[in-house]
Amino acid sequence: MKYSIFHKIKIEKVFKILIICGLLSLIFIIHSQKIEFSSIDLGRHLENGKVLWQNSQVLYTNLYSYTETNFPFINHHWFAGVVFYTIYLWGGFKLLSLFNALLAVLIFALTFNFARKKSNFYLASFLSLPVIFLLTERINIRPEAFSYLFIILTWLIIDRVATTKNYRRLYWLVPIFILWVNLHIYFFIGLALLGFKALAEFLPPLGQRLTSFPDRWQLAWRRAGPWIKNFILLTLVCLINPNTWRGLIYPFVILRHYGYQIAENKSIFYLSHLMVNYNFIIFKVLLLLLILSWALNWLISKKLQLFSTFLMIFFAGLGLFASRNISLFALIALVLISTNLMSLKNGFNKKVLINLIYQKIKPLYLSITLLILIIVSLLYLGSNFISQQNFIKNSFGWGLATGSTNASNFFKDHKLKGPIFNNYDLGSALIFWLYPQERVFVDNRPEAYPVKFFENIYKPLQNNPVVWKKISNQYHFQTIFFAYTDSTPWAQKFLPFILKDKNWSLVYFGRYSLILLNKKTTNPLVIKKLTLNNLALRARLRHLSLHSNLREKFNLAFLAQELGQEDIAQVIYQNILFTFPNNRQALFSLGSLYAHSQDALDLQVALNYFSRAFQAGYHLPAVYNQEALVYWRLGNYQQAAQSWRKAQNLDRNNITARHYLQEVKSLQAVGKLPLFK
Repeated sequence: MKYSIFHKIKIEKVFKILIICGLLSLIFIIHSQKIEFSSIDLGRHLENGKVLWQNSQVLYTNLYSYTETNFPFINHHWFAGVVFYTIYLWGGFKLLSLFNALLAVLIFALTFNFARKKSNFYLASFLSLPVIFLLTERINIRPEAFSYLFIILTWLIIDRVATTKNYRRLYWLVPIFILWVNLHIYFFIGLALLGFKALAEFLPPLGQRLTSFPDRWQLAWRRAGPWIKNFILLTLVCLINPNTWRGLIYPFVILRHYGYQIAENKSIFYLSHLMVNYNFIIFKVLLLLLILSWALNWLISKKLQLFSTFLMIFFAGLGLFASRNISLFALIALVLISTNLMSLKNGFNKKVLINLIYQKIKPLYLSITLLILIIVSLLYLGSNFISQQNFIKNSFGWGLATGSTNASNFFKDHKLKGPIFNNYDLGSALIFWLYPQERVFVDNRPEAYPVKFFENIYKPLQNNPVVWKKISNQYHFQTIFFAYTDSTPWAQKFLPFILKDKNWSLVYFGRYSLILLNKKTTNPLVIKKLTLNNLALRARLRHLSLHSNLREKFNLAFLAQELGQEDIAQVIYQNILFTFPNNRQALFSLGSLYAHSQDALDLQVALNYFSRAFQAGYHLPAVYNQEALVYWRLGNYQQAAQSWRKAQNLDRNNITARHYLQEVKSLQAVGKLPLFK
């Protein structure tokens, strides 16, 4: 009998180890993606770490830009650059990738262990799977990873102190906050955790009616006093940064002068009209589960856990406010939901069905189920990367993605010169590649440029060829270095007209960016030598598309269309569909190609592709708008109106659908169109 019990315990322990290894492996794998250097902040962070020891002005001004060099700027993440650059010196981009993956594993391990202690192993493990999928939203090497780590550590310390009443342990937070305030702007979240704990301790005694108000106030202070004192201490500690009080208040004012709106700062409800992102669905499910578990726990226990409630409201608010926060929300939700569900189970009477079911489920069955789910998740992530790239978007591995340095090498090898006009996405990469020999026109720090720069210069020059000519003459642009993967409306307008501008010559393009030279100011021999003719364009497009991953193929197909090589774009899309017949983006893209034809048969083909895209789950307003225009051109006005209504149902503020539906009503009012529903 003793042997049997020991044997069962040993098997259960082995299974738990396998489950932990499986979960940590998932975390490690999703963070083992090659760095797509052209569109992230890493280049600027590395340059910060390099330049800081030579020029401290990088802490206070926009040092890297020739357009707004003296614009005052608070470098709130300068120490992250020091850390990243030190790691880079030791082992290059591969070691940086490995460091990022291991840091993610550490953050998840701490969070998982916390959730396990607050609930139980199996509950925390099951909830970890959707959380891991949500973590794919933020896998790039960013300073915010340090904030994730410090948020969990701060919460752990608060929880430990609340249990032991040993308030001296709160002093452990002092070195953490000294580092945190110089690593990333989310240090204010740590202060918020202390504030929530102080408030949660302070409020309950005030609600007691059996004692006098002075006694209640004294009791409230006795309970909350140590937390309030440490909150004040840590607030003062956060003044230890190069910008002192300005650095302390910066998280609360940074968005006031944000002249450039970026996708990660938009809510999931806004972005869901523009893209299909399964993580948004997972976020909504976790949020709903969190609210339900909290509500049921409150109803059954009749007790409101104030600290947990404050955390739920705060982190749910962050996730709803900006998509960049949904991964952070997932980590917090793992602990909160686990705790709520465990409290819910303990709150039920032993005879209640849920407890009877729980007691009947054997740990071995739970372990086997979890292992199967982990394996299925791993296989799904791999197959989805190959066919759709919904969760894992970059190639597996460490270091830079293929071709990341080709553009900069081309620029340096051919001794090209500025002033450079570059777009927002590419700025940080150019800073790392070219500074101090060349400075950038703009980089991806909206706070480092005045609002008027974006509103009066950056956007207008891309939207309007006349404005472009005026500003180009003002800055004497010699080279255009542009990430053509930029999906902003102004970039989409700029590329077509600049590629057709006879004053500019295309000399290079790769998987992410292109380079054009000013014919008027560049040596004619250089222009003649480097300019890509039609034959060279087509050959390079074909070559790159054959040696690219799925995401890069779409980039190249888009560029082919902009270069007037629609037949090559069509071949790329068809090759994707040959391997992955239900790839919704390829279906929509092919439909869009045929939609521009003047032939009625081609328009019918476009409708067929749109229909297949809908069947594959590509229900976006833009697709319905495209479909409606095709129906309109075919003379099927009723179907066109129905498609625009579908677009408007998905997005009430869809300008295109609203405009055309108003046109339909106007035409019906004057008898030019028949009346239909």
